[in-house]
Amino acid sequence: MRVLSSLISWLFFGLSRSDRPWSLSRSCLSLGLIVLLNSWFPALEAGIHSAPIVMTAIRLKQAAQFPLHRYRLYKRGVDGEAVPIPFQMDEINKIGDYVMSDGPKTNAETGNGIFDGLDELCFMGDDVGPIGRPSKWPDDREPQNVFEIRLKPPAHLKDLPEGAVYLAIYQTPPALTSDQKYVIFNLAAGEVLTSRYRYMFDRKNYLVVNGVDMVPHQSQVQTQTGIEPPLKIPLIDSSTFYAKADLKYFLTVQVNHRSVNSRLEAYKSGPVRTLVRVTFFYSFLKLKFEVGMYTEVSFFSNSVILPAIIYNPLDGIKSLNKGSGFYYGFALRDNPKTYTFDTNMRPYEESDDKGGVLGLLKKEPSPVAEYWASLVGDDRMMYVLMRPSSQMLQDGNVPFYYLSDKSGDELKKRNNDDLRTLVDSPVNLGLYFDLTRFREGEHLMSFQLFFENKKDYKSLETFRTLDRWSMKVSRI
Repeated sequence: MRVLSSLISWLFFGLSRSDRPWSLSRSCLSLGLIVLLNSWFPALEAGIHSAPIVMTAIRLKQAAQFPLHRYRLYKRGVDGEAVPIPFQMDEINKIGDYVMSDGPKTNAETGNGIFDGLDELCFMGDDVGPIGRPSKWPDDREPQNVFEIRLKPPAHLKDLPEGAVYLAIYQTPPALTSDQKYVIFNLAAGEVLTSRYRYMFDRKNYLVVNGVDMVPHQSQVQTQTGIEPPLKIPLIDSSTFYAKADLKYFLTVQVNHRSVNSRLEAYKSGPVRTLVRVTFFYSFLKLKFEVGMYTEVSFFSNSVILPAIIYNPLDGIKSLNKGSGFYYGFALRDNPKTYTFDTNMRPYEESDDKGGVLGLLKKEPSPVAEYWASLVGDDRMMYVLMRPSSQMLQDGNVPFYYLSDKSGDELKKRNNDDLRTLVDSPVNLGLYFDLTRFREGEHLMSFQLFFENKKDYKSLETFRTLDRWSMKVSRI
């Protein structure tokens, strides 16, 4: 049983909270579903991009070390006035967990109420304004300190603007704040509603979903005939993961998302994101074992971030037979073939699992730091970005993509709760890894899935370069 527990921990539960989608001070290592969908809320003025921006207190230097309640965030308006924008400050305690105040097992007492250390300031790229210190402040009250956070795109994206936000620190802050809330966590319904998407939890396992719906782009809300389109467009019907570990001289273990249960322990819901902490259990022979592992999930208005720090107590190269593998996949409502598909990944082939002479003769391309795939439709886009760990790249342990010529309705004939290999799985889009190339130790990976409810190739280029935008913080 100890070997089995180690194996399960290796496959799924070497998970801890990873870094956020875009932070210059900490590496961007996160498994993620980034859902960039437009809003039924009031339209946002164009910013620099539509992704979340996250900065730690350490990165903000002199702007840190003040009580949380003294901060306000602004952009410069058309008349030079300071316009409040939604922002959020999330504390991270000494053991690296988010401080959460709601739920059955909170840890609010571990926060100190001061913006310091690895605490995070987050806001949306949509809300970034023009460069220029505001000249008019709410209630005509000048802040004690003002810091400009200037954001600049990579040099090759010449048509994208620079922008800035202004972090103000007051002794007694004005009452006026932004009343916009981009994320609503509905615990009773088991879903997250945002200004851009609806995410429905699988309550038995928070690592998979029961569905993701897209809100139509604002340009589609009213047609020329006056007939309104549906308030939501189904994008994903479900997701699943599966792993097969064929141990040398031992046994073969197969697990999927139904082998694992989870329990929500705590959450925090603010104007910019909702944080959820989940503990996992492994079911074996009708027994339930608490694995002792947990993860923290972030929901932004355009993103769902799942951590991807995997600790492997076994050496897959030495301990596993060929054919041991892992996949995570989605059942897209529409057939993937209806999209224009492009990628730098190799396709998954069932023969890759079987090895043999042909597998040895097949020349493998050199690993690259980032693996991506894009699916572009007439009114939407999806973009997958994967960054393997340095050890994985060294071992040639890179993702393969899987694309099936089946719609979501066709996949419903396959029971999503069954243990199924990839070619027989209830998914039509997935990523596959060869577990025989996973070495012992900690592997830090980044997985992000972007959705956009319009056809915009400029956004695709922005997604690819988020970690190359520069931030400059200065007191003004």
